Amino acid sequence: MTLPIISLEKLVAGDGTEIDRLRQVTHEIGFFYLSDHGIPVDLQAEMFAVAKEFFALPQEAKEEIAFTDNPHYRGYSRLGEELTQGRTDWREQIDYGADRPAWTEGLTEYPWRVLEGPNPWPSALPRMRPLINDWQERLSDVGLELLRAWAVSLGQAPDYFDDIFDHPHPMMKLAHYPAPANGEAGQGVGAHHDAGVLTLLLPEEGSGGLQVQRDGEWFDVEALPDLFIVNIGELLEAATDGYLVSTPHRVLPSPPGTARFSIPFFLTPNLDARFPRIPLAPELAAEARGLGRDMAGQEISDISGLNTLKSRLRAHPETTARYHSELAATLGA
Repeated sequence: MTLPIISLEKLVAGDGTEIDRLRQVTHEIGFFYLSDHGIPVDLQAEMFAVAKEFFALPQEAKEEIAFTDNPHYRGYSRLGEELTQGRTDWREQIDYGADRPAWTEGLTEYPWRVLEGPNPWPSALPRMRPLINDWQERLSDVGLELLRAWAVSLGQAPDYFDDIFDHPHPMMKLAHYPAPANGEAGQGVGAHHDAGVLTLLLPEEGSGGLQVQRDGEWFDVEALPDLFIVNIGELLEAATDGYLVSTPHRVLPSPPGTARFSIPFFLTPNLDARFPRIPLAPELAAEARGLGRDMAGQEISDISGLNTLKSRLRAHPETTARYHSELAATLGA
């Protein structure tokens, strides 16, 4: 599948044609390439370099920041540790979020606050921390500019969503998909929707494996130089009553002798925030598909933190069992 290319520069400049294309593309497909995003190529290369340096470390050094030792769902996940749709994903990864102190109040009333906390950093790579923090800041800015363009495309003021991003909860991964030693892994990552607002994915140029589902069929998405792949998350689909579409996607296992590296970034608002519904013009509302369910069959919540928390509880059973088993039982995750 050849995805459309949308220019962030044109969106920010208020180009009406490009803003209309953004709405139409994400109504029909939910995926596109983003150009003119302002993220330096040198920084992109440095991010992949530090990712490869980390994944090449001895296992003991990687386990220093083990995901299973972190109640906030941060750190390194070994191969096969994460699940999608109850099946093992064949990748290793580091998960990071906003690097903040953990919440100590309101955890009963707002259980999703367990997701906020400090990031664990590998002592072997001191340069990782400033790189990750810079990346998250830059990608947050890109994501918010996109969200403002979506607001305009749907007939709202550009700042329609701004209030719920005064204390956002950005998330990101450094992901490595090695080829399975026995060639028997069923999935790099299983079919899923993303739980947040939108995803900015930077795959290493030339890497394969990403597939997008459309009309019941799976299509390959090529990794092109200096282009991010953007897709709609469940919160934005819910906010438009299904007018904008969160499209299922997956990653196939890497073929023998190859490896895939990618850096996904997930724009997510304040954990406590209710993502506002967008009043659609009649002609757009007539094309809205209605609010569906996530791929686990559960209702999509408009509370950002609840939607994100359920996804984390399901995807990481070891960490959930160690720290949040009662919470998972209460939420039915």
